[in-house]
Amino acid sequence: MDFGVIVVSDRVYRGLARDTSGVKAKNIIESKGYRVSYYTIVPNDIGKIRSALNNAINRGCRVVVLIGGSGIGPRDVTVEAVKPLFEKEIPGFGELFRLISYNRIGCRAWLSRAVAGVYNNTLVTVIPGSTSAVELALNEILLPEVDHAIDMIKGVSHWNRE
Repeated sequence: MDFGVIVVSDRVYRGLARDTSGVKAKNIIESKGYRVSYYTIVPNDIGKIRSALNNAINRGCRVVVLIGGSGIGPRDVTVEAVKPLFEKEIPGFGELFRLISYNRIGCRAWLSRAVAGVYNNTLVTVIPGSTSAVELALNEILLPEVDHAIDMIKGVSHWNRE
């Protein structure tokens, strides 16, 4: 299965900081036997975020992970860029992300706007830009259930699996 990784960061896009979170995501995804066939860095710009998302989908990505721009700062617009595109929102992703984060970092977890949904038959997630957030979201939430989630999006019945 092909994944897309989109890093949303003005500083990384301008070359003022290194991309550690996107590299971490790529390594985790590939270590689980999946392929990252689309990877890019974009600034905090709604149009460029949407363009990158559509590019990933057009290249066959079934899952797209957007990293960064999920906070409450004035430049954090990743959620605004992708959430209106969702045909189906998956609220449990963000809820679970915040719960696990709360257990690790305390009450500041409520400031995360991690979100997931289905857009154009693709599973799309938005997660914070820290490497610890990437590890949590991928290892503990997304990757353990990604095959099942993609089957559900495809319409494959899960009733006769057990």
